[in-house]
Amino acid sequence: MKKKFIKSFLILLILISESFANDVNNENSDLYQVKIILIEHNFSNNLAYNKSHVNEKFFDNDSIKINSNNCLINKDQSCVKYEKDYKLETFKEYIKAIEADNNIKIITHLEWIQNFNDILNVKIKNGYDYSEEIINEDIDLIDIDIIGLGKITKYEGYINITKNKFFKINLNLLERMKMKSPGFFEKDILVSKKYKISQKIKLNKTTYIDRDNFGLIIKIEKIKDF
Repeated sequence: MKKKFIKSFLILLILISESFANDVNNENSDLYQVKIILIEHNFSNNLAYNKSHVNEKFFDNDSIKINSNNCLINKDQSCVKYEKDYKLETFKEYIKAIEADNNIKIITHLEWIQNFNDILNVKIKNGYDYSEEIINEDIDLIDIDIIGLGKITKYEGYINITKNKFFKINLNLLERMKMKSPGFFEKDILVSKKYKISQKIKLNKTTYIDRDNFGLIIKIEKIKDF
């Protein structure tokens, strides 16, 4: 029931926002604004013990970190300030509505400008941080290959978008959770599950993609000549 309410809330929010948004349709421009919000609708970091659980290994890739929203990804695949960023529509109304709902938590909110001449992997790394628990040995690791580099966050991966006849988003995400130990005195175990999501989406249309514990709100708009 709770998950159905959250999904209905997000769909309603999208419909309301779309009714006030102006479609951008400028065929002369090759730049696009991508806006995403990754949300969590199950705040628990714990799983019941399951001896058949498979630890998915951390997958590294050359991904681009968005340090400041609505930056422009250049040919060197670094994100630099976009000079007309102040003229862009943002997801700020979504952020306000989500933050006002106690049933939903924002994992990450990213916005950037790019063309689609190359496939660009944009980094996602956020959510609950297990680093201190691992350092203090409060949780066990069966497979060290699941943790990656730097902070060990609940969600880590990347998103990229391809443009042919359709726009297609590809989300590769690792979800780390604490699994209850089989023994009474044993420590919980950090485990991981890999999500690989590919979906066609429409230009200028806000789309919501839902999964077990998280959901993705995404919109791609063509940059118009200001």
